[in-house]
Amino acid sequence: MRNPKISVIIPNYNYGCFLRECIDSVLQQEEGDLEVLVVDNGSTDETPSVLAAISDPRLRTYQIDRCGAGGGRNYGLEKARGEFIAFLDSDDRWRPNKLKIQVDLMEAEPSVGAVFCDFIRFNLTDILPNQFIYHPELANIPARNDETGRGKVILGDSFLHLLAMGEFPIMPSSLVYRSSAIGEMRFDRRLRISEDLHFAMRVYEQTTVAFIPEVLLEVRRHENNCAEYIADMIIEKIKALRILETECSPGHRGAVHARLGRCWAALGYHYFWNKQPLSAARAYSRALAYPGVRLNALSHLAVCPVSLFLGRRNDPVS
Repeated sequence: MRNPKISVIIPNYNYGCFLRECIDSVLQQEEGDLEVLVVDNGSTDETPSVLAAISDPRLRTYQIDRCGAGGGRNYGLEKARGEFIAFLDSDDRWRPNKLKIQVDLMEAEPSVGAVFCDFIRFNLTDILPNQFIYHPELANIPARNDETGRGKVILGDSFLHLLAMGEFPIMPSSLVYRSSAIGEMRFDRRLRISEDLHFAMRVYEQTTVAFIPEVLLEVRRHENNCAEYIADMIIEKIKALRILETECSPGHRGAVHARLGRCWAALGYHYFWNKQPLSAARAYSRALAYPGVRLNALSHLAVCPVSLFLGRRNDPVS
């Protein structure tokens, strides 16, 4: 049996109300040489009936015990047969030309192992600004036009360029990977909500990366999104970067270490302006270990009473 060109992996947990629209956005892609692997993490909603109503032979479904989105993606990776791998969250949807544009770029550029695209967020009443507005650094990253004329191929060290950005370009639903670039890499089950950061950066370290400055993905915002308290999200980024620092090449560890310092300073800033001086002082005291943000941390610590940062028993990240 011939393998498909693209494997699309959709982890799902209790998003049956969005799942048909998500799957249809894949099955209606202009690039139709694909398989769709829906990995259901023990849903208790209408998911089974939604899947049963779809008869397209390209759809393959799996029911597993609940293990989070990263665990579902890992299961899908074990089953995937395509030359290219794409992930899609089950509450999101793709525009019809997404896979064709990204895969055409990679077929024209054999050195490129990952491509991400611009996207919008939407809810019942509004469409929010394009994501690339929050990635102004992309305009200054050394890059050339790709052979298709639709995207940009990053020149030099993709890992260092993308690690330095204020917002990480790591949204799973926006990316297409070459399966050979992923190899045996998997999403780290120790991470709760930043497993996508850790995974994408590990792949970026191994390959050339390109991007499409065109909206090809629509990310749904709704009351059940896995939205976290800002401090929790920064703490999870810190955890992911700490693991990455131990696994990346020696030549990249300094850059990851510097990015960790920025995260500790950002955590302190968040607590400081949310009138949590004890937590702010603890975060800024951790930032003192990172030369790039030391002056910033000291200036903020100067306005906190010394007693507030004595002792760290309740530090949110140990």
